[in-house]
This record gives sequence, structure tokens and C-alpha cells, in this order.
Amino acid sequence: MIRRRIISIVLFTFALYLTEFSPFSGRAVALFNGGYGTFDMKKYDADVFVSVMNATSNVSIYWKYYICDFIFTAAFLNFMIQMVRGFKGELINKVKVLSYFLAVIRGMLDATENIILLNQIYSYPEINRMLIDVCNIFTKIKFHLMRGWIVCFVIMLIFQILSNKKAKEISY
Repeated sequence: MIRRRIISIVLFTFALYLTEFSPFSGRAVALFNGGYGTFDMKKYDADVFVSVMNATSNVSIYWKYYICDFIFTAAFLNFMIQMVRGFKGELINKVKVLSYFLAVIRGMLDATENIILLNQIYSYPEINRMLIDVCNIFTKIKFHLMRGWIVCFVIMLIFQILSNKKAKEISY
């Protein structure tokens, strides 16, 4: 169990490096689109999208970034699942199912958002404003799902600590 968690942390850290600090990161994208960076995790709409695309000098950098972001999405999903796998208990199991659900839906929204954005980037200057607005909504929902997962994690941690404490008291 610990080994899986360590591997998931290492994979998550590597994937975070790819999306934040590598030559294909959001920072690298910003060098080619007037300093905006990536659309992911920001407030944007069709007008912002058009403005950023007009300032973009190298569209291929987006493809490279989104490959890294797909890796990040998978590594983050694995991280979220591995961090809650070791918790045990009747109440904890119910919360664990919810945390799995939140993690998977977050990952699916992230992957779907990436696919839509890639489609819109490579279709530019023809865009679908509604799809870009959907991506913006997906970004907001992803953050809420991450917050929900964190709440589940904290609840499971508290339940596990209380359960372990109660087990020790009974053994005395």
C-alpha cells in the first residue's frame, strides 16, 4: 500500500513538472501566445480564446502541452485514488466510494475539456463559442470536485484516526 502511494506521488510530481516547468509547460505556451499560457484552470470565454489565438505564433506548442496535461490528468487521478485506498472501516468505505466518484468525474471532465480545446485550437479561426463556454464550466466544476475529494479525504483521515484510537482503547 505504501509503495503504491509513493509511486503515485512520484508520478504526480513528474506530471506536475511536465505541465508547469518542462519545455512543453504552460509557461512555454505563454512564450508563444502573448503571455497568456494555457486555457485550463483560468477564467476564459470565446472572446478571450480568440484574442489569445490571435496572439499565438506557434500552434504546435498547444499539442505538446495537452499531451503533458493528459499525462497529468491520469497521474492526478491515480494519486487521488491511491491516497484513499488504504482507509478502512464501514463508514469510511461509503465516503471512499464518493471520493472515487469525485476523482473519476474530475478526470473525465479534464480529459474532455482538453479534447474540446485541442479541437477548437486546431479549428481556429473557426470556433464554436458554446464549446469554449462548456470548457470554462468544466474547469469550474473540476475545482469543486477537487474540493469535494479533499473534504472526503479529511473525513476518512479523521474517521481512521478515531477508529485506530478506539481500537487501542479496547485492546487495553
